[in-house]
Amino acid sequence: MRKLSQREKILLGVVAILAIGVFIWIIGGDGGFSLGSRNLNTKKRQLDNVNVIIDLSKKTTAIDQQIWEKAGLNGQIISDSLLNEIQQKGLFNDINNARRQSEIATLHPALKDKANLLMAYRRKIGGQFEDPDQLREVEGRIFTGEQPEVVIADRISELAKEAGLKPNYQLNIKAQPGQKSERISTQAKEILVAQLYIGTSGEELAELREEQQQIEEEAEAAMNSIYDVWGFGDNEADDYQEDEDNAADSEISDTTDEYEQQSTQNAQNKIENEYIRLPTTMPLTVRIQLLEFLQEQIELQILGIAESRRGFFADQIELVNPTKKSGIFTKKTKTNEPILKQDGSLLRKFNQLIDNYQEDKELNDESSEVEPLDYPNMISGLTIYTNSIRQQEENLSKSLAKVTLTHQPKVYFIEMNVRSSIDQMGKFIYAIEDSSKWIYVKGLKINIADKNKRTLGVNLSLVAKIL
Repeated sequence: MRKLSQREKILLGVVAILAIGVFIWIIGGDGGFSLGSRNLNTKKRQLDNVNVIIDLSKKTTAIDQQIWEKAGLNGQIISDSLLNEIQQKGLFNDINNARRQSEIATLHPALKDKANLLMAYRRKIGGQFEDPDQLREVEGRIFTGEQPEVVIADRISELAKEAGLKPNYQLNIKAQPGQKSERISTQAKEILVAQLYIGTSGEELAELREEQQQIEEEAEAAMNSIYDVWGFGDNEADDYQEDEDNAADSEISDTTDEYEQQSTQNAQNKIENEYIRLPTTMPLTVRIQLLEFLQEQIELQILGIAESRRGFFADQIELVNPTKKSGIFTKKTKTNEPILKQDGSLLRKFNQLIDNYQEDKELNDESSEVEPLDYPNMISGLTIYTNSIRQQEENLSKSLAKVTLTHQPKVYFIEMNVRSSIDQMGKFIYAIEDSSKWIYVKGLKINIADKNKRTLGVNLSLVAKIL
C-alpha cells in the first residue's frame, strides 16, 4: 500500500473536518434538519391551533341559536316579500319536491343560503310543507341570504310600529368604510367557554326533565288503573282501554330494539364528548334544581355581575394539603385532593336542596320509613363533577389563549329623522335597547316640531353591528 504524502494527508483532514461539520449541521446546527425541525414544530403548533378552532366550531354549533335569540339575531328567514315572490312564481311545489339543498338554492337567489334550513325543517315536520304560510315557521339567523340594509330597515320598521310611530320617518343606512379585522378579547373567549357549559348542561337538563315527565305520566297511569280496578268507569271504557293497551304493547315490542340502539348511540356520543354529568346517586329532582342553579350562576358570570372573577366552578374548589414551595425547592405532600369549599355557594345550595327533598319525602311517605340518602357518596360525586368542569374550563381557556382569533364585524350607521310624541319616542328607544342587542342608540337630538300638538322632531343616531 502506497504511503500517503503530506499534501494528501492535509486534504483528507480537511475533508474529514468538513464531513463532521456537515453532520453536526444536519443533526442540530443552525440549518439543515434543525431548520426543518423548527419549521415542522411551527406547522405542528399551527395545526394544533386549527384543531382547537375546529373542535370549538363543532361544540358551538349547538348553542348558536341560543346566542342569536339573546342578541335578537334569530327569527323568520322567509320575509313577507319573499313569500309573495315564492307564491307568484309558483316555487312552493318545487321547494316541497326538492331532494337536495342545491335544488332549492337554484330556485331563487334569496334561497341560496336558506336552502339547508328549509330542508332541515322539512325533515322535522315529516317531509313536506302543508301550505306556503308554513314557510314562515322556519327560523334561523335573520341575515341569512339577505341584504343587511333591508334587514336593518325591517327591524326598525317593526319596532317603530310596536311603539306607535307613524311610518313617515326617514332612514339613512350606510356601511362603515374601511372595516378592519378585530382580535377577539380575552373576555369574549371566557364568555365562549361559559356558553359551552350552558349549552352542554342544557342538554342534560332537558333529558332529566323529560325523564321526570315520564315518571309523572307513569304515576298518573298507575293511579288511573287503580280507579279501573275499583269499578270507576263502564265496561265499554275498560274494553277500549284493553285494546289500547294491547296496541301499545305491540308498539313497544316493535320499537324496543330501535330504542336500545338509540340509547346505546347516545351513550357513545356522551363518552366521545367527554362531558361529565351529575351523579345518579342524587335524586332526580335535586339534579334538575341543581343544574338550574348552576346555569343561573354561569349566566351571572357571563353578564359580569358574579361574586367572583375566578369563575364559579374554580371558586367552589379548594385543595387539601396542596404542594408547598419553599425557595427554589418544592416539597411534595402525599395528598393534593380537591374538596368543595364549606362556605361555597354550591355546597350551601346542594344542602338546601337535599333538606327540602327529605322534608317532602317525609310528608308524602308518612306511612313508611323514608330510606336515607347516601350523603357522603353524593358529595363525592358532586366534588368530582365540579372539579372536572373546572379542569375542562381551564384546559379550554389555555387552548384559546394560544389561538389568535380574529373577526371582521360589519358595522352600519343609521340616521333616523322622525316626528312623534315623547312617549312614543321613549317606547321606541326602549324597544331597541331591549329587543335588538345588535342595534343600539349612539346619539339623540331633539327639537320642538309643533308646540300646539306637543310633537317633537327627533334626529336619532343608531349603530347596527352584524355578528
